Amino acid sequence: MSKKICPVSSDSLRPYNIASVGDNDAEISLYGEVVSTRPIDWWTGEPIPGNFIALDEFLKDLDELGTKDNITVHINSVGGDMYAGIAIHNRLKGLAANITTINDGLAASAGSLIFMAGDHRKVHAGSNLMIHGAAAFMYGYYQVQDLQAGIKQLNAHNKAGINIYVAATGRTESEIMKMVEAETWLTGQEAVDEGFADEVIGEESEGVEMCLTPDKSTVIVNGYPVAARCLGSIPKNLRIMTAEEWTAVKRLPERNMQPAPQDSINKNLSGGTDHMEIKNVDELRAAYPDFMAQAEAEAKSEGVKAERARIQGIEEIENAIGDPELVNKAKFGDMPMNAEQLAFAAMKAQSAVGVKVLKDIADDAKNSGAAQVTPTPSGEGELTEDQKAEAFLAGIAKNMKEGK
Repeated sequence: MSKKICPVSSDSLRPYNIASVGDNDAEISLYGEVVSTRPIDWWTGEPIPGNFIALDEFLKDLDELGTKDNITVHINSVGGDMYAGIAIHNRLKGLAANITTINDGLAASAGSLIFMAGDHRKVHAGSNLMIHGAAAFMYGYYQVQDLQAGIKQLNAHNKAGINIYVAATGRTESEIMKMVEAETWLTGQEAVDEGFADEVIGEESEGVEMCLTPDKSTVIVNGYPVAARCLGSIPKNLRIMTAEEWTAVKRLPERNMQPAPQDSINKNLSGGTDHMEIKNVDELRAAYPDFMAQAEAEAKSEGVKAERARIQGIEEIENAIGDPELVNKAKFGDMPMNAEQLAFAAMKAQSAVGVKVLKDIADDAKNSGAAQVTPTPSGEGELTEDQKAEAFLAGIAKNMKEGK
């Protein structure tokens, strides 16, 4: 009967488990993403929860097995850090015990290297095994010689993996190289036919069950969440979970379904993992593209809202300003203003105009010659208002006649 994995069961998970099942026997379950050390959250400095097979933790626990005659290793891993996988492979190969590796669901990338450590390699009929070339994350500026050095290192990484496959399968180096370059996926019987496994166990219907989360960040493999990035390219026929399934999965207790941020660990060209030192916004954007895209989108959305509110505020008072040029400058000038700033600028401008008008009137009166006009005394010794106006106009007429 086919395993149901979407939604995932609520059983508590460990990325791996080592247990003695007798005086001379032990079982190891490796379920999760292979890393050299448990990744650290860049923001908090705390370990990132998740299904990680951390090399340093695993080797420490492996020493507790002591001397066992038979060790069975169950694998369900999307892979991860190549050299962490090689180190686990080499330690298992170095044990005196008889090692049997069983592909419970998926042995991909670094997970397939661990699978090759078995003296006996068993695969379920419907399980998948995937091999591909080494990959490196790079960002920054590089010259030709830098890229050539990177290619040289990647070729060396591929050579290390190919040697393991050659030793386990008996295939030639050129044959394995072609399979690695093509990123080869093999089901149970195909893995046996190609020499990667010795025996098919179980029925076809008991094979691997995989589906992809809606955001395509996580693959659920036989109930275990792993980071999709480790696969390189995701199989095209992989089913995408419904939003309802994903919501149900995320609500399950004692389970962290979120994979590590894509670049919370930087896999460098030497194959190790380095904590990132981010020095500027461009490096932050390169390291956390999704996070930065979301932050910038939110900032842009808030900026659009603020800009709309600013323009709306100006339009509500522009008819009272009476200065189209000033309004346009407030909306689209080099130093845009909001409604309050525009109103203040308009008040200042009108105040300046008022002062100039009064000054011009005073200057006109001073230059009119009205002060030199001899008033005609009234009966009470003062000019009437009409007489004052007549005298003022007479002075202006006199100046105009004289060309002033």
